[in-house]
Amino acid sequence: MPSILFALILFVLASPALAVESCLGGPAGTADSCPRDGLWAELRPLNDCRFTFTAGYGPEARSKRGTPQPIKFQVSGGRCEVWPGRPLNATGTSVQCARSGNGSATVILETSAGVLKKVLAPILARRVPDEPVLEKVRSPPQIEVVALYRSRDFRPVEFGRGCPQCVLLAADIQPTQPGAAILDVAVVTTGGYGHWFRCPAAFRCGVPEFSPPDQRNVSGCAGQRVCRVWRLAEDDTEARDTIQITYQTDTATCKNCPERVDYASARRRWEEAKAQAERVCDTFPDRAPQFLRRPAAR
Repeated sequence: MPSILFALILFVLASPALAVESCLGGPAGTADSCPRDGLWAELRPLNDCRFTFTAGYGPEARSKRGTPQPIKFQVSGGRCEVWPGRPLNATGTSVQCARSGNGSATVILETSAGVLKKVLAPILARRVPDEPVLEKVRSPPQIEVVALYRSRDFRPVEFGRGCPQCVLLAADIQPTQPGAAILDVAVVTTGGYGHWFRCPAAFRCGVPEFSPPDQRNVSGCAGQRVCRVWRLAEDDTEARDTIQITYQTDTATCKNCPERVDYASARRRWEEAKAQAERVCDTFPDRAPQFLRRPAAR
């Protein structure tokens, strides 16, 4: 009785149908193998859209059933090159493949020794990092004091109104920090040895004391980069004014930039990551299975 049971077990293990089943499936990205038949297959991604499929056999396959012959080659969710009609070999036969879209791709090779199946997992959705953005941050108010001399800083513009002997003079001032925006200007001291007047000087100037350079009738310089100071003189005597400028600077900071990465570099990296995340492989229909020879009669 034990000998009969042992013989039955040997018959079941040698059954071709069961051998085929044992070679189906297998984890994606690993080599499928059938321990009794020695068949193996490997799927190796080249990039997101392309991969190779390789199949071969070990010593067991040839010794028990002769050299495995390919019977049918089928790809779903992608396309592969035509599978060669020659028998499998121990080193493996490879073809180039491409997935269709971003979904999974399945490759099945039926041979005279069994069936090999490999599945390429779908492309996982990539998270796009937050977009780098340049933001302007205003500094706290800062103060500078400027000394203006008539002979050095002021230039004559025109005669005073109703005062033929008077001269209207102007000098431009600005903070030393590049791009600074003026908040306010104020006189600290003013004076000269002759007749030196702050505008509007009883309306003889025709302009305010401070104005934007291109808007002489506008009083004040808030928000300007440069401020024009107006004075009226009745003679040529030297004079000196001390002006206080209150201003703010804008500092550009990069929001969502990696540490120690400038905005231009961070922006370029983000655009590349976004393009990669949005990339979709070419989409095409499945081809009909490739039949290489008729399966052996059972």
